[in-house]
Amino acid sequence: MRKDGKLLRVLVVDDEPLIREVLCRFLDKNSSAMAVGSAEEALEEIRTQHYDLCFLDITLPGMMTGLDAMKIIKELSPNTKVAIMTGALLDEAMKEQVEDFAYTFIEKPFSLSDIEEVADRVAVTLNQQEPL
Repeated sequence: MRKDGKLLRVLVVDDEPLIREVLCRFLDKNSSAMAVGSAEEALEEIRTQHYDLCFLDITLPGMMTGLDAMKIIKELSPNTKVAIMTGALLDEAMKEQVEDFAYTFIEKPFSLSDIEEVADRVAVTLNQQEPL
């Protein structure tokens, strides 16, 4: 939760329904979470709603990867923190993209404490940016 009483708004983007369900259920305890299964759906959400944090899988169905979506999310919503998630090996070009555009990187399989730590860090950052 944020200082001003507003919940952290989180978007989960993953092609695995179980990951979406588990993360949303877990995040909904202390934030407001929404989940989608593709990069295209994620961009539609970002265009219509503000999200403080986006957990974004790299491997997604459709025409776009998570890395493609990450760059567009940063253009559409520069204040949204993007946490890239993947179990795939990253080549050097992919690592550079993650370093340049992502807030953090989470390797799959991850624990819910990894997710909580990122959400807590983002909430603290947002609280520090808000006027008292």
